[in-house]
Amino acid sequence: MEFKLKPKVGVYIDGANLFYQGKRSGFMIDYKKLYGWVAQESDIVVAKYFIGQPSWEPAKSLNEAFNKYIKKIGYSIITKPLKKLKTKDGVIKNKCNFDVEMHDEVIHYMDKLDIVYLVSGDSDFMRTKERILSKKKKIKFLAYKKGCSWEIRMSWHILLDDIREQIQRD
Repeated sequence: MEFKLKPKVGVYIDGANLFYQGKRSGFMIDYKKLYGWVAQESDIVVAKYFIGQPSWEPAKSLNEAFNKYIKKIGYSIITKPLKKLKTKDGVIKNKCNFDVEMHDEVIHYMDKLDIVYLVSGDSDFMRTKERILSKKKKIKFLAYKKGCSWEIRMSWHILLDDIREQIQRD
């Protein structure tokens, strides 16, 4: 009998990116199913979910309930306050960017990992990718087809649309 160790992985989820891309793509991710999908072939060492925290109700209470659910699954939650920005058209938009925090978290845990799963379609993570590869580690991007940058498409990636049946929220 041959005993094969599963690769040690870190899962880093850009919550805002996935929320808006999911709405555009017509399906949302069940994060428990996604966790299970990754865990089938891997030993999850760290799983982090990055999410903006609204300060107004009812969004604040909904966000807190979601965060409790995410923690029960096995993710650590990284939050910071949402900003309200006015566009040129006068429309108020909520904004929260976690690119730097996600990069820092990946680098912090890299020595404990074999593979990084970066769940975002954002091309801002190309520097993170280069840093991971320079340490002889692997990176897999997971992204919605409609929100996947061309830079990520040129990298090792899995389109969430291709595994939709396994990870879609019911």
